[in-house]
Amino acid sequence: METETQPQGCGLTCWTRQLSVVTAEADKHGLAHLERSIGMLLRVVREQLKLEVVFVGEFVAGERVFRHISAQAKALVVKAGQSHPLDKTICQRIVDGRIPRLLRNVREERAHYELPEYYEVLGGHIGVPVRFEDGSLYGVLCGFSFTACDHLDERDVKRLEMAASAAARLLAQAEGHDVDRSGLPVN
Repeated sequence: METETQPQGCGLTCWTRQLSVVTAEADKHGLAHLERSIGMLLRVVREQLKLEVVFVGEFVAGERVFRHISAQAKALVVKAGQSHPLDKTICQRIVDGRIPRLLRNVREERAHYELPEYYEVLGGHIGVPVRFEDGSLYGVLCGFSFTACDHLDERDVKRLEMAASAAARLLAQAEGHDVDRSGLPVN
């Protein structure tokens, strides 16, 4: 099933409805459908926030590992399974609170936040932690583009937080954990 996304301007009620549809479908089927639901969730986020790449990264043994990715064909620069040392990532710095969750233009902010040179190619970046219902950290839900993202604002950070909660629920289900089916977990 393909989930149709709404045009820009989709409010929080619309956003919540879209996330609920994606996660509700996962409740009805097995692991393969959970994986597909995570992919659909990332596609909804990417299209709604007008980003080139959106991914879920897991923090494992000092590395950020790309687990799930939605990218425009021309922007496929990361692959599932690739990893980077956490201490070199924007993702870890977001979780630590050393960098804001929204950088509209990484290129302009790179030196200020002492980011490695390879971030010079990034325009906008947005990211939030992905936490399970018990508060344990899985990793991050992040998105980026190669051009500046002046269109993003704090409402979009809130939307990403909601999507991270939905992703946490799907990931917990995929790992065989019981989840609260009454709604999306709080991230």
